[in-house]
Amino acid sequence: MCVRLANKGYYHPLANVWKALFLSENKRYHVTAWTLVEVVKGRCNAKGFFEKKVSRVLVTAVETDDIDVIHRLLDVVLHLEIETCYGTVLSFLLEFYCDGNDLDNVQRTFAHAQERRVELNPVTFYRYTCFLSSHGIQIPREVLLAKYKMDQRQSSKGSGIKFKF
Repeated sequence: MCVRLANKGYYHPLANVWKALFLSENKRYHVTAWTLVEVVKGRCNAKGFFEKKVSRVLVTAVETDDIDVIHRLLDVVLHLEIETCYGTVLSFLLEFYCDGNDLDNVQRTFAHAQERRVELNPVTFYRYTCFLSSHGIQIPREVLLAKYKMDQRQSSKGSGIKFKF
């Protein structure tokens, strides 16, 4: 039935069904939700409907304090290649790890964001640098340059540097 809905272009009801299955506590429904993602993969029109659901799923994950939902949502966003949501989902994931005081996963998540050249939420970026400082870890120079929106040439001059924050 879902394939027929996708073939006819009825993505709005399909995205609503996906969200209900995705947020369910029943793990079998998660498989069905992933099947729906597979059905719409490659259909440009479907991305917009799933993109609209991302923010509501993130709010639900924060309300229920469920990091598993954010991990699964990141898989969906990467699989459907919804680039506009990369930063939002990775920012939420990074904040979850900062709140949980999980240094290894914080560093892995930030490295993943840098590899994909994802721009994180400025508040999350600030929390990340504060998290590193609170653990006594020196913040890498590249991270500081990105934080204060400077390029390498400006930082090499050394005199009269004005930070934009």
